[in-house]
Amino acid sequence: MWLRLRLDIGYRDLFQGFVSSFRTGSNSESQFELESLWNGDRVDSLATLSVRSGFDLLLQALELPTESEVLFSAITIPDMPRIAVSHGLVPVPVDVCGADFRIDINALRGAIGPRTKLLVVAHLCGARTNLDEVLKIAAEHHIFVIEDDAQAWCDRTWRGDLRADATLFSFGMIKTATAGGGGLCRISDETIRTRMRELQATYPVRSNGSFRKKMLLSGFLKTISNRYVFGAILSIARLFGRDINDLLGGLTRGFNEGDLLAQLRHQPDRGTLRLLARRLRTYPEKHIRRRIKNAHCLINRLRLKKSHWELLSTPHSFWLFPYQTDQAAQLITELRRHGFDTTQRGRLEVVVSASGERRCPQATRLLERTVFLPVYPEITNAALARMADIILAREDRNQIPTPG
Repeated sequence: MWLRLRLDIGYRDLFQGFVSSFRTGSNSESQFELESLWNGDRVDSLATLSVRSGFDLLLQALELPTESEVLFSAITIPDMPRIAVSHGLVPVPVDVCGADFRIDINALRGAIGPRTKLLVVAHLCGARTNLDEVLKIAAEHHIFVIEDDAQAWCDRTWRGDLRADATLFSFGMIKTATAGGGGLCRISDETIRTRMRELQATYPVRSNGSFRKKMLLSGFLKTISNRYVFGAILSIARLFGRDINDLLGGLTRGFNEGDLLAQLRHQPDRGTLRLLARRLRTYPEKHIRRRIKNAHCLINRLRLKKSHWELLSTPHSFWLFPYQTDQAAQLITELRRHGFDTTQRGRLEVVVSASGERRCPQATRLLERTVFLPVYPEITNAALARMADIILAREDRNQIPTPG
């Protein structure tokens, strides 16, 4: 069984991370080392426990009036609007379009109101959508723009669009160059950034024991992600009527159900900080190049240059490969039967407005039609070809015109 995602970390990094958590030294020293490495010639970043923690800190520092509206790209993880609500803010979804899930400009203009203060733009699946028009509109209305680049990071020198007011990066369990957790925030305004740092300094430090458990769990997950081992586990799960995706989702989730803010409001431990610094220094760019090459192979074999043209025109590192079809559920079943683990939405959801009145039909339709295919570096050319053949054969059997 080829998993749709594999932990993007080697056993050596896991071991070094585990050992480094026992080394003496202060958290502040480890944080300074990481931020210095990340900053380069700039001084505009803050390391946090997670991307969610960074978003929570930012909202605290901004001190927006209650009932202020926060515009969100309509497809995102549910914790982001949940955090906004916990601050007394009102999430407002903005419809998205295309295979790169970019913000629909007309929908953006229609969503802006007198109480609009923030816009959170999520770059999904590894795409880096063009923000020229988005930023122009935001500037016209004095809207603070936050880039959510949790799925888009692929290059240590890339710090998001510097025209945005803030950019948030994640190195959680299933992300590119994972450190088992950790986030990096680029904040343009020094006053806001200083306030975030002061707030974080009042938090308790997450225990290094929690980090060590995360390293052991990561090692376990990496071991069972071997396609033969995972295939055996999947067979056993089916025998007992269990959904393996629910089980793995729980193991890779960064935070538990319950009081989310209480979990977010911790300083990162030195183990996370040190491992993240190591990952930034040593992450092999060839992994990204291979992932992109695999994705382009699928684009060619599935003849998607016209129907999924955004996958080629938008800079993309393919953290996930989004394939659109009117037979999504059936295709997932077919691919799993042939040894390819795929899913339709993962943790992504369409944001619902507080009143429930604002609908995002394009985003809803996109998520219903999208199947996320595995293209990570370890998958072979033969497996990619077989996966493409299965997809094309199914489309032909159902008399659905081949895309493109």
